[in-house]
Amino acid sequence: MQEFSFERLDDAARIILAEINTETEGRPLWYRGISCDRYPLFPKIMRGAERPMAEVFEREARLLARFRERSLPFWGAGYPQTDWEHLFAMQHHGISTRLLDWSENFFVSAFFAANSSPSQDPRHLASHGGEPCKPAIWVLDAYAWNSEVPQLADTGIGILTTVDEEISRWQPQTSSGERLRKRAKMPVAIYGTHNSARIVAQRGTFTLAGEDWRPFEAFCSDNPNLEKCLTKLVCVGDRVRFVGDLSKLGYTESMIYPDLIGLATELDRTEGWPI
Repeated sequence: MQEFSFERLDDAARIILAEINTETEGRPLWYRGISCDRYPLFPKIMRGAERPMAEVFEREARLLARFRERSLPFWGAGYPQTDWEHLFAMQHHGISTRLLDWSENFFVSAFFAANSSPSQDPRHLASHGGEPCKPAIWVLDAYAWNSEVPQLADTGIGILTTVDEEISRWQPQTSSGERLRKRAKMPVAIYGTHNSARIVAQRGTFTLAGEDWRPFEAFCSDNPNLEKCLTKLVCVGDRVRFVGDLSKLGYTESMIYPDLIGLATELDRTEGWPI
């Protein structure tokens, strides 16, 4: 796995075009922005203390059931219907799942890296010598990654969709007692249900964890081909300038969140009193 550092936004773009893009043979890239370069690529339901994956699947099954039971009055007619539609709706609304958000748009991921607040927990800082977090952007060659997933190796499938038969190896449990005999261990790149204006604006895509607890980047140590699929860009420049550069390019709250909340946040920042 390669790692690069950059000072300004244009430096990061040059690294992607000059260093990374030349190795992907024209395949599209996915991006994930994080506020702290030290955060591992764990989906929300797998963060915290390590636990057996059977417990993770059972917890996801219970969350899925409770969400289905209680969210019904809030949906329009006809949506959601399937377990997958419910799972992507859960992810959109912040419930813990095995999904990890990515974007097909580099600048969208840069926005999340620059504008999210890293942990200032003294215990977190102390464990790293008091060094503050740096924004980071992960770059994934999703097509090449999936070609190394054993269940997809000979299928000709690039990115999984929820209608592909092979997706059953990663499907959510529908009850706490259910246990699939042959779950996939590796995480997989998957296209999700575009269930909101936000995911459309953010060009959202996903990876989905399998039956192995490790964070996404840890799988690179298993296979030299996977090491070539994942790159980390760390911003060593000024975070405020990083945010300003994105704003000048039009990547603001109302673009990332095309709704009244996004608009209100942007207007409060640009037109409100300085705090």
